[in-house]
Amino acid sequence: MIAAAIDSGEKRDIDTVVSLAKATNPRSIGDIEAMLAAAKAIREGGEQPDPVRQMLAAAMASQKDGDVEAVGKLAKATLPDQAAKIEALLAQYRADRAREKAAEAAVARAKLAQAKLWQNWKGEGQIGASISTGNTKSSGLSVGVALARKGLDWDQRFRAQADYQRTNGRTSVERYLVEYEPQIEVSERAFAYGLGRWERDRILGFGERWNASAGLGYKLIADKKMALSVKAGPAWRDTDYIPGRGIDDSEVTGLAGLDFGWQLSPTLRLTQVASTIVGGRNTSTSALTALNAKLTGALSARFSYSAEIDTDPPPGVETVDTMTRFTLVYGF
Repeated sequence: MIAAAIDSGEKRDIDTVVSLAKATNPRSIGDIEAMLAAAKAIREGGEQPDPVRQMLAAAMASQKDGDVEAVGKLAKATLPDQAAKIEALLAQYRADRAREKAAEAAVARAKLAQAKLWQNWKGEGQIGASISTGNTKSSGLSVGVALARKGLDWDQRFRAQADYQRTNGRTSVERYLVEYEPQIEVSERAFAYGLGRWERDRILGFGERWNASAGLGYKLIADKKMALSVKAGPAWRDTDYIPGRGIDDSEVTGLAGLDFGWQLSPTLRLTQVASTIVGGRNTSTSALTALNAKLTGALSARFSYSAEIDTDPPPGVETVDTMTRFTLVYGF
C-alpha cells in the first residue's frame, strides 16, 4: 500500500497512507521512515527509479545493514555516474541507523538499571537417564540447571549438577556440584570475578570440597558467533575426605579458567568451560565440553564430555575421571 502511494507521486495520498501505516504498525515506524527516505532519494532530480536503486531502497527498508552495504556496492558498480548520490544515501542511512541503535541501547540500559534482583534471569534445565539389564544391571540419572542474569555493570551465573548411578547393586557414580559466579565489568572486555563452588564425590573419596576464588578476567573474543574469556586469581580450597580415604586439608591455591562458546550454525552450538586449581598438595582440573543441537522451540539435545583430574587422589582412585552424557535441555 505504501509502495503504491509512493509510485503515484501524490503527496496527499502518500501522507494519508503513511499516517495510517504508522498508526496501525507503531513498531515498524523505523522501517516506514527508511522506506520514505529511500524513495525520496531515488526520485531526486525527477529521475525514474531503476531496478538497482529500487533494490537499494528495499534493502534500506528492511534495516538489514549487511544487505544494504552489499546492495549499495552493487548499485555504485552498476551506476557509476550516480555513485556520489548513492554514497550520500548510504551515508544518511548509516547515520540514521547509528542514532536508532544508540537509542535502543539507551532504552536497554535503562531497563537493566531498573530491573529487580530476581528479574532478567535466563536459564536451562537438563535431564538424562540410562538403564541396562542382563549381565550388568545398572540405572543412572543426570539432572542439571544453569541460570544467568545480565545486569547493567555486572552479571551473575549459577550452575548445579547431580549425577547418580548404581551398577549391580552398588553405587558407581555419585557426584554433585553447585557453583555461583558474579562478574563485574571493569572495561569493555575486562572484568573482575568471584567464584564459590561446592562439590561432593564419594567415589573419588571426598564428602565435601569447597573452593572460593576472586580475580580478574578478560574477554579475548566477544561477538555474536564466538566468545572466549579467560580468568585467573588466588583461591582457597577445603577438602573433607570420607573416613579412611584421606586426611582433611585446607590450603591457599590459585585458579585459572576459561569459558568458550561457538555458534556453529543457527541450530548447533559448541561450548567448553574449564578451570584448574593449583595447590601445594594437589592440582585439580575440571573441564566440560558440550555440543548442543536445537530440536524445536526451547528444546535441545546435548552431548557432553566432562573430565576431572586430580594429581594426588586418595589411594585406589584413578587420576582421571570422565563422564559422557546425552541429555535433553529445555531453555527458559
